[in-house]
Amino acid sequence: AVMISATHTHLAPVVEGGFAAGLPARIAEAVRLAAAGAGPARIAWAEGQEPSLVFHRRFLMKDGTVRTNPGKGNPDIVRPVGPVDPRVSVVAVDAADGRPVATLVNYALHLDTVGGTEISADYPYTLSRLVGCARGGVTIFTIGCAGNINHIDVSDPRNQRGHGEARRIGTVLAGEVLKALARLAPAEGAALRTASARVALPLVKHDAQELSWSRDVLERERKGEKIAFLDLVKAHRIAAVEALGKPERDAEVQVIALGKDLAWVALPGEIFVELGLALRRGSPFRHTVAVSLANDSLGYFPDRPAWDHGHYEVITARCGRGSGELLVDAALRLLEEVEAK
Repeated sequence: AVMISATHTHLAPVVEGGFAAGLPARIAEAVRLAAAGAGPARIAWAEGQEPSLVFHRRFLMKDGTVRTNPGKGNPDIVRPVGPVDPRVSVVAVDAADGRPVATLVNYALHLDTVGGTEISADYPYTLSRLVGCARGGVTIFTIGCAGNINHIDVSDPRNQRGHGEARRIGTVLAGEVLKALARLAPAEGAALRTASARVALPLVKHDAQELSWSRDVLERERKGEKIAFLDLVKAHRIAAVEALGKPERDAEVQVIALGKDLAWVALPGEIFVELGLALRRGSPFRHTVAVSLANDSLGYFPDRPAWDHGHYEVITARCGRGSGELLVDAALRLLEEVEAK
């Protein structure tokens, strides 16, 4: 009944040596302290909408291909090939005396705003600081199904990189969270239920010729040669799948439900927005929160149509065509199971 998720900043530090070795104990101690301080609580939820920050990053081009992030102002762009999910999920946890304990925020937007090699928590830092100042307690951010969603508006010529952009996104998102907090509805019922399932996912296949090619590409990369980006992506994917030495990868799908209204679904990778929307549509709960990169990190999970289109997310995906739908199907079965309890 424990969910562990990552916010997915591209600017996290590489932790090695003593700090990395001691990190599990630090996390466990934080959990112990939280459990020791547990007490009666009131839980309420609300939904907001913030469409101005989210953009589908895969585009149909004039030549009929689909490209990821084709660049601002690219004249060959026809249209994005999919939707966005502007919903802002807000769950407020208060102590029995009314003191704010935590605010849980979920939003489907990639965390790749700052760029470069600096260490940054990206836009959740500003979100957490502003919501905390206004409401108190701890703000916990989880990323929704944003595998093909980012903050780049290709029709806007302005630069959208850097700490200032991260602050802007965090500020706008915090504003919508604060507005949603004024519409909180108490969670009906208090029963907490959990369920999980293991799902066997097929790995992307490659042949001996492709394996030889990938080894050559990676050796050239090691020597400092300049390699085309998508070739590097494919070579690293082949090497990663080969290292597993088996045709399938075991994945966990987890559901945590609270009362009649709330359910969280933990999905182990970068999930395409189309899959997240399908999960919400099929859920028996009024408010279902999909949490990506939860309990594991198995790479990208495109939906089936995206596999026909190809490009970056498909080329780098370790788990094969239909794997995302297998995760959604497993989640919907678990949601029905816990809803019936």
